Amino acid sequence: MKHKLPCELIQDLFPSYIDGLTSDVTNEIVEEHIAECEDCRNRLEAMKEPSVQFMNSQDKEEIDFLKKTRKKNQRILFGSIILSIVMIVGVLAAKIFFIGSHVYSEMVACDITVDGNRLSITGVIADKSLSISSVKYEEMDGVVTVSFKAVKKSPFYQGEFQSEYEACENITQVCLDERIVWAQGETISAITSAVYQTRHPYVGAMPENGRTAMALNITNDLGNFTNELQTTTEPYGWKLILENEISASQKEKKESDMRSYAYILLAVIDNLGEVSYEYRMDGEVHLLTVKAEEATVFAGQDIKECGSNVAMLQKLMEKIGLDT
Repeated sequence: MKHKLPCELIQDLFPSYIDGLTSDVTNEIVEEHIAECEDCRNRLEAMKEPSVQFMNSQDKEEIDFLKKTRKKNQRILFGSIILSIVMIVGVLAAKIFFIGSHVYSEMVACDITVDGNRLSITGVIADKSLSISSVKYEEMDGVVTVSFKAVKKSPFYQGEFQSEYEACENITQVCLDERIVWAQGETISAITSAVYQTRHPYVGAMPENGRTAMALNITNDLGNFTNELQTTTEPYGWKLILENEISASQKEKKESDMRSYAYILLAVIDNLGEVSYEYRMDGEVHLLTVKAEEATVFAGQDIKECGSNVAMLQKLMEKIGLDT
């Protein structure tokens, strides 16, 4: 009669037996034992296919608790996501329909009335789907800067707007963002504002000269050009060498344009004494020079004073016909 091996010893062999690591002799011993021992046989089956039924009650309670906690956390997470979406949508809706976003002054057409320290603005935004929701005023030394916010048009905000502001002192200038629109009783055009803000003291600063020429859009009438500066002796000069040849029929109009642009350049560049244009006509080189004295005679006052005051510059631009 064979001696029966202890269950503990047989059970220690189960992991290797299941993984197929035991020898044929060991396999025979294990199989003979489990054929006679129901407890070991059940334990081996449980190890092959783990089942909840072999868990004790404490394990089941812990698993149930973890499942409930996971479901609860999932509900909380889902609720948080929904709440976040609702809040984001609410904030966006408030911004779109009530708070608004900054809109550039170029998009706003408005009429400005100034009476001492009182400013009145009426207007409409160019984008028909939007409406002005708020007007912000900033004041410093008589200069009032206005900025706008716009929202989607709705029953709360529709079409035209009107706003008034009372300054601490008499208003001398009104700006929409960086653009000057009113100064000392004069309505300032967009081109005058742009040119005035490029004024500079030295013609030797070519990048600054370029900014002024770009604001005037000189190339629109005269075409492309190269530059020569004379900054050795006074009068300091700027020569524009035109690339396009001019026909005889164009001469009068082109020279009139040259003089007009020269007057403005002489006004806004403090130490500029003369502006010259070199151009070709019928194969010959021609030179037109405009001095500060000529510009002063045309303006009816010191040309440099015209460049130092935006209202005076506006009058000069209107006289020349460059204010549109």
